[in-house]
Amino acid sequence: MTIAHILNKIIAMATKSIRTSVRRRPQQRRARQTFDAVLEAVIRLLKREGLSAITTNRIAEVAGVSIGSVYQYFPDKRAIFIALHQRHIEQIDRLVEAKLFEHAASPLDVLMQAMIEAMVDAHIPDPELFQLMSTEVPHRADGTKDFATRLHGAFRLAIQSRAHELKKGRDLDKVVFVVTNMVDALSHGAALRRPAGLSLAEAKAEITRAVLAYLHA
Repeated sequence: MTIAHILNKIIAMATKSIRTSVRRRPQQRRARQTFDAVLEAVIRLLKREGLSAITTNRIAEVAGVSIGSVYQYFPDKRAIFIALHQRHIEQIDRLVEAKLFEHAASPLDVLMQAMIEAMVDAHIPDPELFQLMSTEVPHRADGTKDFATRLHGAFRLAIQSRAHELKKGRDLDKVVFVVTNMVDALSHGAALRRPAGLSLAEAKAEITRAVLAYLHA
């Protein structure tokens, strides 16, 4: 399997749409604006008042739309939560996809550093929202493919295409499992729990050091 073929598989997986229980996806500009306004209203309510404040009446009020407009796209709150998680995952997908394209011919160490930086950067713009998404907002209720599985697949294909750079005898399944979970957990930690004396650049460098040390052990 060529690197180009593997990269195409990575991109196809990373950009695959998640099925949700949203009634319909908005196509026109005004419809997209209403759709986004509802999601932004939910985010504002979560930050200001918590999960208990999420009702269709309050969402419509904060979004400045009618309740009918909310139900036009979301049959219930569960669908809204799914859409929030979907949007977050799609944002990460786009960042990872960009790094995969940019480093299609790069060696393993360079690609890993780029993917680590993308994962950290995905959570930096709004760490408060990510924390709420991780701990407060119900998710995985739609029975779709879990994001962790998609991330695992992306790392597997990326590492598999460069397996010749690893020491002989390494178990690919074990390596991918450990690396994926290291990057996922440490990137979250860098965004949400980084100590005051550790800069973002230093955090990225330390995560990269840890992952590469394991890869080349």
